[in-house]
Formats: sequence, structure tokens, C-alpha cells
Amino acid sequence: MIHILPELNIIGDPVLIIKRASIILTAAVALLLLLLLSNGTPNEKSSILIAAPGLPELNGRISVFDPKRDGFLPNVYEGLVRFKPETCQIEPCLATGWRLSPDGRTFTFELRRNVLFHNGQRLNADLVKASFEHTLRNASPFLFGMVESVSSPDARHVAFQLNHPYTPFLRNLALPQAAVSLPGHPPSGTGPFRIKSANDHEVTLAAFKDYWNGVPRVESISVKAVPDLGRRVALLRKEAKVIALDIPYSSARSLTGGTTTVTTAASLSYLGFYTSKSPFDNPAARRAVALALDRNLLCKRLFYGLVTEAGGLLPPVVLEGQDSQTQTADPAVSRNLAGTAGLNGKTLTLLTYKGTKPYNPAGGERLAEEVRRQLQDAGFKVRVRCYEWEALKKAIARQEGDIFLYGWVSDNGDPDNFLYCLLSGSQSTRGFNTTRYENPVINLLLSRAQQVPDSPVRAKIYRQALEILNRELPLVALNYGAHVAAVTPGIQGFTVYPTGTYHLREIKLKN
Repeated sequence: MIHILPELNIIGDPVLIIKRASIILTAAVALLLLLLLSNGTPNEKSSILIAAPGLPELNGRISVFDPKRDGFLPNVYEGLVRFKPETCQIEPCLATGWRLSPDGRTFTFELRRNVLFHNGQRLNADLVKASFEHTLRNASPFLFGMVESVSSPDARHVAFQLNHPYTPFLRNLALPQAAVSLPGHPPSGTGPFRIKSANDHEVTLAAFKDYWNGVPRVESISVKAVPDLGRRVALLRKEAKVIALDIPYSSARSLTGGTTTVTTAASLSYLGFYTSKSPFDNPAARRAVALALDRNLLCKRLFYGLVTEAGGLLPPVVLEGQDSQTQTADPAVSRNLAGTAGLNGKTLTLLTYKGTKPYNPAGGERLAEEVRRQLQDAGFKVRVRCYEWEALKKAIARQEGDIFLYGWVSDNGDPDNFLYCLLSGSQSTRGFNTTRYENPVINLLLSRAQQVPDSPVRAKIYRQALEILNRELPLVALNYGAHVAAVTPGIQGFTVYPTGTYHLREIKLKN
């Protein structure tokens, strides 16, 4: 979900409105634009500055994606598939289509014709195979460990043999880590922009005039590393054509002029229970705590109205039509359940983390204080322990305390990347299943969903799993994260995708 906050003013509190569907152009400008597009030539004088918290290293492929640093890479390096605009769904990119073998272990992709790399080489299956084999040597086994081999049966087809059926592999291929590139300094891609120059502080992108899907509307884009938030915000006032990334929620409503975009992210902030030890091995005890929490109020107080409470374990962009986990806070029912579950008189120890996270820019300390306040209002006694992030992970691994604040950032926006990682029994030893939740039925459903091709059948399996999880409440979904960016008034067509990338080919400048 994407919200637009237009013309932000420091003395007013604007409401979210729908982005304008069209702009008014004079006949002369419209004609000029038509001529430019028909000639396949961008506006030679058009340029944009993107102020990002950091920049990637461009001497090889990335193994871990960081949207604050790597968000622009899909504009240079493309994969066989990509995410549809503003979604976590897949669509063709360098491949025009694919087929899955009956045993679910072989994905075969048909390559798009007449695709050129930035160095002039033509895309073919051998180059894709070589690129991905290099990726397999460097990327995380978590993403590509299921790949047994890659082959190129002919010049236009590439096949991936998996060691077991794994439907989320298709979404993994849409990640920047799976992009196709040729060796070089920097590597050569096929995207709508090529790297014109790069150093530790700035990367200059130039429109690739031979791009297979049409020339970008902007000639030049400079991505500059601006770690300091104050400087990123200042650039919005000093420069005419600026996109500032990773704007804190607290600043989004006080920026003067321009437009702020807010995209619901594929990430989750949650309150976890140790389900394998007393007292929260009892679902009634877990529900007592859940009913004490007013998540809507929590989001208003901490996130300035830019983020709404989590309606379920999965963000809507990951799975539509899921039953909501959300229940209206009811302190009276919470107290009754606490009594029957043996929580009365017990002091609960709540663990939290220091600093901010992508799903919680307010910080772990502030979130813990709000959770403690709400639990105390419902009659619970709560003490808080705060740790650095790595120390917190160790404390949770040894099941210190009673409840804890944690979160998850999805790589690929697939339901599997949330539910299997967080709640499958097999993931307890890897540290992902922090609650130590174990349910044989859930294990079976989640394993089955990994092997069923994307279809209504797969979605139905996840909804069945969510019905059980919403009853048993191994964790309480608090809120989803958000990607917040600000653009100056002359820029149109910029959005951040739920996984944190942003695409620049459709950006245009308002005359």
C-alpha cells in the first residue's frame, strides 16, 4: 500500500490522498514529449539527485540486500523476473515466460529477444548461466541453496534444477542478488540506466538509449551518499530536483513543500512469547496479553499516523484476503483470562532492543515503554530489560524473561518467508522461530505450501495456517514497517516497492 502526502507544510498536518492521475500539459509541451519519446531520446538536460543513506560497492554482486544502500540497483541490473509495481507479485523481465516441470524441481525460462548489455553484448543463455553460477558461489544458501545446477539447453533457454520443489525460488529470482550481469568494473547490466561514473560518495546513472523496454524519461540521475538525515532533508530545500530516501516518520509530516510517499513494507514488528515454557505455553495466557494491547493507539503514538496496526501476521501486500489477527483491546477480558491462566500477581519481564529497526523507527526502548504502559493499565506488572541487538538475540535464545520485542524483514515478500521462517518447528534451532512454537499441523501446511505452485490452492493453504495461528497466538503482530521518501514538487512517478527497491524508468519531470 502506498500513500502520498502532497505539499507538506510545517504548520499543517496533511491527510493522505491519492496521487494525482494526470498533470495538465500545454499542447506544445505534450507535442514535444511525444516527439522525444518517438525518437527514443530522453530529455538531454533532465537530471535528478537521489540522497541515500549509503551506497553499495559496485565491484561485484551483492550477497545481502540493504534498501538504504542498494535500492537503485534494479535500475542497472535486471533479473529474469521482477516484482510488479508496488507489489510482491512476479512478472517477466529478461525472461518472457517460464514453465515448471511436473515434479516441481525444474524451472525453465525463455529469454527475451534483442536485449543488450550496457557494453553492447547481446543477452543469451550462456551468459545468464555464467552469471548465475557466479551468484551461487557468493550468495546466501538461504536464497539459492536449493539450486542443484544451472543449464543452457539452447541460446534462448535457461533451466534451474532444484534439489527439491520450492515455489518461493521464483520470487528469489526477482531479488537484486539474482540480477544478471557481465564481469567488469563496474559489472555491466541490462537495465534502463547504466553506470556512467562511481566513487565512494556518488554514483552517476545515465539513461541507456538501447534499453529493451523503452528509453527512460530522465537523462541523468545522481545517487549520492548522505548519511546525515538533516543534510538529506536540507537538500529538499536547496535543490530543485531531489529525492530523499529513508525519511523518519517524525520528520515526514514537518517537511516544507514537496511530496512524501509512504509504502507499506514487507516487514513486521511483533511481541513474542516463549511458547515452550510456563506461563506462555498456555494459549489463554498469550491471549490475555494480546487483549491488553491497543495496537492502533500504539501506532498513533509512536509512528505519527503514517503506519497502521498489523491486521495479521502477513502484510496485505504479501497475502490478500487473510483473516485478521487484530482484536479490539479489551482490558476486562484480559484480566479475566490472566486470572484463569495464573498470571495474576506475576511480574512479567519484557526484553527489548536498543536503537531503531526498519519495522520500528521509534526504537525498541520507546516501543517497550508503550507496551509496558498498556499492560500495566490492564493490571499486569511489567519490568523491561534492554539489550544491544546481538545481546538480545542471545538472551532470547536462552529464553530469558517472559516476553520480548522483535521483528522480521522479508527478503522476497513470499508468505513462506514470514510463516515458515518465524513459526515452523524446524527453524527454532536456526534462531528464526524465536517463540519456539511447535505445531505438527502448521509444520505440515507450511512445508506443503513450499511445494505447491503459486495458485489459489497455495493461498488457501496459508489461510488455513493463519486460522490456526490466530487462535494459538505464538506472537502478536504489532505493526508493519514502511518505506518513507520525500521528493521535490517537480518530480513525478517515484515510489518505493514493498521490498525496498525503487524504479526510475517511469520518473518524469513536471514542466
